[in-house]
Amino acid sequence: MTDALDALDSPPARTTKGIGVPALVVFYVSSIVGTGILLVPGLTKAQAGPAALLAWVALAVASYPFARFFAEISARSPDAAGLGSMVEAGFGPRHGRTASRLLLVTYAIGNPVMGVVSARSLLHLLGVPDASDTVLYGVAAAFMLLSTGFTLLGVTVGARIQAASLVVLLAGLGGAVLLAVPHMDAAAYTPFLSAGWGGVGTAVVIAFFSFLGWENVSTLAEQVEDPARSYRSAIRYAVPVVGLLYVTVTAAYLAVPGDDPLVITALLGASLGGAGAVAGDLLALGLAVIATNAWVLGASRLLGSAARDGVLPRSLTARPARPLVVLAAAYVCVLGLLAATGAGVELALITTSSCFLLLYIVAAAAALKAEAAAPALRATAVVTLLISAGFLAFAGTGLLIAVLLALGCHLAAHLNFLHRKAFAR
Repeated sequence: MTDALDALDSPPARTTKGIGVPALVVFYVSSIVGTGILLVPGLTKAQAGPAALLAWVALAVASYPFARFFAEISARSPDAAGLGSMVEAGFGPRHGRTASRLLLVTYAIGNPVMGVVSARSLLHLLGVPDASDTVLYGVAAAFMLLSTGFTLLGVTVGARIQAASLVVLLAGLGGAVLLAVPHMDAAAYTPFLSAGWGGVGTAVVIAFFSFLGWENVSTLAEQVEDPARSYRSAIRYAVPVVGLLYVTVTAAYLAVPGDDPLVITALLGASLGGAGAVAGDLLALGLAVIATNAWVLGASRLLGSAARDGVLPRSLTARPARPLVVLAAAYVCVLGLLAATGAGVELALITTSSCFLLLYIVAAAAALKAEAAAPALRATAVVTLLISAGFLAFAGTGLLIAVLLALGCHLAAHLNFLHRKAFAR
């Protein structure tokens, strides 16, 4: 990793690396809006009933300090390691390597969920919504391989494709909500707290998966033009767009009849019947693929940074395609494990959210400990730490898995340190 303390002390000067504010906004929105808006509202409804809307409102408000925290990190330390560089600045290289490893593991677990959403949309479109897990996860693996190949186009070309696709699909999303308005029923919101406040707390942890992505764009920092200005400007546009979109779509979904787990299909199906369901599947598929592309791109940059900095074998950087092969293999293995165990995507969602919340807490604590951290970074770190700790308290099994994964990553970092020390002798 770069010397994060030096970077924090001296914000980088303007560069000409190609990614400006508009492209950053696109990557932010496409990293966050996708599977979260397609599948997760249905999962939160199952946990909290109509009161699930409270979870989405709370997260929409809480997303600004999260976004600002990671924007400040990227603005002051434009390193593809992102969160890991902040942990290193506060707690030293070994803990920074632990955080980078845990972040990579979290990407490997969470990203395939997007492939599952794409697969469900396609299978529903083809008239086989009840396909076996083997078929479902096999199609999901194909989508993950497709998005892995998309990263070969590069950041600049990828941003243009993402921007054009996102505009079309968000317009379709807005249209779906408007068409569903005449079919909404206020009675669907009663009884409101049908599962109590405990259900709302669980819904918050599940819905948090939908707001992951603010840290994902940090992995592009080394290719951003004037990071100090661009990141701070981009979140001013991205945060309101994401929050308003999520709350509006979830509120509409909770008000329409039926229990279709795919939000867009439910909205269009309520207004247009069978034709609407087909349109919903197509829209869901497009959004899922866009989000998957953004997350796989972030994972590839993070993996390359980890190999460059010795967190992973440096041989991975020998050829550009090697990190992509490793990513593809990891995604296929995770999907194969889900298919074999029948665990379902809910466990993957809760585990991913819990790991990210744990990483947010560690990164925020590191920012408070780093002597060179600026006041703006410290202020957002305090809010991020408090909110993350509050959300993590509801994680249950997810917290246990996240802690075990973190301990495993820390052990790996320690063994790597001992090996490097012995080799140096």
